Amino acid sequence: MKHELIMYGAGGHSYAIVELIRCQSHYVLKEIYDDTPKVSSLLGVPVHATPKQFATPNALCIAIGDNATRKDMALRFHEASFPAFVHPSVTQYPSVIIGNGTVVLPLVVLDAGVEIGDFCILNNHATISHQVKIENFVHVAIQAAIAGGVSIGEGAFIGAGSVILPELKIGKWAVVGAGAVVTKDVPDYAVVVGNPAKIIKFNETNEG
Repeated sequence: MKHELIMYGAGGHSYAIVELIRCQSHYVLKEIYDDTPKVSSLLGVPVHATPKQFATPNALCIAIGDNATRKDMALRFHEASFPAFVHPSVTQYPSVIIGNGTVVLPLVVLDAGVEIGDFCILNNHATISHQVKIENFVHVAIQAAIAGGVSIGEGAFIGAGSVILPELKIGKWAVVGAGAVVTKDVPDYAVVVGNPAKIIKFNETNEG
């Protein structure tokens, strides 16, 4: 028997999540809510504006790409249950740990001993090597490659096609630009780009 699921968020990222949910057998997506919806239906699923008195559903999926906003919503609806969703094409070892509310999209590789926190996004073709630890609300974009023993702090964004060399530490709410090659630790809130990656600025504290 499938359980009913509500999804929050009707932007671009939500299209991928609707299809991801449809790939599993435990939940059926009933409807989608968004504070400012631009469509009335998304891939056949009804979309509604979030009412002022919105009762927390039993099971909820937050389909929001922005890490800080996703954290805000997780705190707002903290009483709900948040199942993780993993595409059937994902390669993962039995030792992998995946947190609540995390989504793992097609063809991701999760190596031995990987630990993924809550409400993370692991996007298409990302490779997460052995013993990597990823904290809550992280987004790893398409085709990023994270080598063994790396740790990634809460809310960090790892850009498309970037490479992080072994045993490095990426600070909380840091940003690794698309295509960057990270050869040394990245401080909290830093934005790094290039090969080798260099700091170009520090973001203001924005932790949701």
